[in-house]
Amino acid sequence: MSTPPTSRAVLWLDRRRSSARCQAGFTLIELLLVVTIMALMLSLTAGVSQGVVNSMNFRQAIQNVKTQLDTARQTAMTKNRPVIVRITEERDDLGALSWRGVQIGMVEAVVDPSATGYQRPLPGSYEPEFKAASSPERLPSGFVFHPSDAYSTLLGEHPSVASGTVAGPDGGLRKYQEFVFLPDGRCALPAGQSWTLTVVRERDVTASADDLPADFATIQIDSRTARARVYRR
Repeated sequence: MSTPPTSRAVLWLDRRRSSARCQAGFTLIELLLVVTIMALMLSLTAGVSQGVVNSMNFRQAIQNVKTQLDTARQTAMTKNRPVIVRITEERDDLGALSWRGVQIGMVEAVVDPSATGYQRPLPGSYEPEFKAASSPERLPSGFVFHPSDAYSTLLGEHPSVASGTVAGPDGGLRKYQEFVFLPDGRCALPAGQSWTLTVVRERDVTASADDLPADFATIQIDSRTARARVYRR
């Protein structure tokens, strides 16, 4: 018995649909190609994202230092008192000391002989006590001040930059360098010399501290106006 025309038409349409579904499917090679392209795109995106994060952290490190310096200058002018800025050694995540802290404060001279901390003001030996305004502001993890005084002149030996050691939270001694902002809006640093702090990534400080990495930022203090300027390479 022959198949009715209507049934033949239905069977023909079913075969066409089945053939179209087969043709619309992906082969294994096509699937692998798509997966490979997606993996490449994800790796490129991750690299770009990490670069953006590193750049943002660098800008934050620079801004933190500049904010501390601007605050010290403004405080000296507002309170009409000298304000001290200390550059301090701080420990990193592995416990190693490096130049990475900034702290501001004032000196509190104890003038009452019966008060605790009083020192008889003998020439050459009197040292007023440093009173910190806050805890040291640390650079973000992975960033330090370049230790060479060729790039961070405030870390070198100069008569106008005091140096010493202070006990840290762990009880260990760490170095500091300090200078003063004056109430009249100036800085107690001699003119005619460049006063700088250079921020670099900690991993870029090689065994030869005289080498300057390609990516760095230098904060320069104008001793006449006590203003800080940032120069980023």
